[in-house]
Parts: sequence; structure tokens; C-alpha cells
Amino acid sequence: MKFLFCTLLLLADSVSVAAAKPRAASLDYCADQYLLKLADPDQILAVSRGADKDFSYMRNEATGFARIRGTLEETLSLTPDIVLRQWGGGANAENTFSRFGTKVVSLGFPEDFDGVKQNIRTTAAALDQTDRGEALIRELETRLLALSARPQSGARTLYVTPGGVTAGAHTMIDVIITAGGAINVAAAEGLSYWPSLPAEALLLDPPEFMVAGFFISEDEDINNWSAARHPAIQKLFRERRNVSLPADMVSCAAWFSVEAAEIIANELAEPDL
Repeated sequence: MKFLFCTLLLLADSVSVAAAKPRAASLDYCADQYLLKLADPDQILAVSRGADKDFSYMRNEATGFARIRGTLEETLSLTPDIVLRQWGGGANAENTFSRFGTKVVSLGFPEDFDGVKQNIRTTAAALDQTDRGEALIRELETRLLALSARPQSGARTLYVTPGGVTAGAHTMIDVIITAGGAINVAAAEGLSYWPSLPAEALLLDPPEFMVAGFFISEDEDINNWSAARHPAIQKLFRERRNVSLPADMVSCAAWFSVEAAEIIANELAEPDL
């Protein structure tokens, strides 16, 4: 009987170990979003120091977790099974952490929603949360389908940041604007990535709709003297329909990027006043 009892205890311990999911620390605030969304709370050892900032979409969920700078010593002291990162830890993070036997999961820099889905799947697989990841992808696809079924305004739209740049092709912002039923002026004119605002061209051929990003973030005061503050640009904001996207929806490319597209679509659906 005693032997049987000990055997059952050993079996219970084995099942417990087998069921334990990997524990992770994230090294930057974009990786934080995926970790906080997909992991069980007891899988999260630490998040980055940006996890609770106003530009972090999952900042409320970050409450109570340790925050780290992502240095090798600080991170390894937590003995994580996984280190999740997008850019955190530096360019050599994968090699550096891997030398100490820690699995490094590096996320891509999505330029579209397919890239977002890939990041979800990568994170979910690493955390043994595949079902949760697929459920999130299904929700994202449902919302995108609903957006595509709405009337497309086709409004010529310009994205403006406090730093005086706009978003061209090969950016998530371009995809957000398009999903919202509008036309991204910069991409339509053949610009890619993050070109400077073409102030003179805007005055000659102004957009119909303006989208502002990051202007309401507390960390954007340093850009008060950029081209975006030029009187001509400010005049366009006064004369054209516009919307300001919350900083936490555009700071990282993730599943919540669809929410930014929904904001644009909803604003464009409103009748002109």
C-alpha cells in the first residue's frame, strides 16, 4: 500500500511538471503586449520598463509584474524559460542569451496584419498557448472582415506625427488607413516607410482627412518644434476633418491595430458638419 501511495505521488508530480507552461520575461514594450495578452499570469516573470506607460496598450494588465531594463544579468537572474523580444536586448540579444541556455523568441516587425498574426502564433507557440493565440487571430479576422464590408470612403488621408514625419507604404499605419476605408496620400504618391512631411505639396494639394498619431502621448513634448507644429500644418488640421489616434494603438503593430482602423472608419462614416 505504501509503495502504491508513493507511486501515485510520483505520477502526480510528473503530470504537474508536464503541465507546467514556460515562464517568460519580455525585453521591450512591444513584446510586452503579446506576453501580457497571451500568457497566464503565473507565466510572466517580468515585463519591460515601458509596460505601464501611456503608449502601452496592455498597461493595466502590466500592474503587479516586475519591470526590468532587459540587461543580461537582470533578466537571467529571473531564470526565465523564454526571453521574448522585438528589439529589446540589443542586436546580439539572441546570441547573448542563448549562450546561457535561455530560449530567445524574437518577434517580427509587422507591416501588415499577416505579420501581426505571425507574431501572435510565434508567441502563443512559445508559451504553450496555441488555442488562445488562434482565438485572438479569429477575433482579429472577424473585425477586419467587418471593416471590409463597410462602405469605403476613399478619402485622401495624411498621417502626421509630432516628429514631423508621415507614414508611407510598408508601414502598419498605411495598412490601418486602408483598412479604415481611406487612401494613404503618402503611399499613393510612392513614398515608403517614414518620410518627412511634404509641407509645400500639402498646401498645393491638401488631403481630405488628417490622422494624428502620438500627439496625445505624454512622451512627445520633445517634438514641439517639429514640422508638424508648423502653422500651415496646424491650419490643415483646423480646416480638414481629422482624428487623433491614441498612442497605445499605434506605438506597436499588434492585434489592436484594427481598433485604430475602426476609429478611422467610424469618423469617416460620420456626416460632414
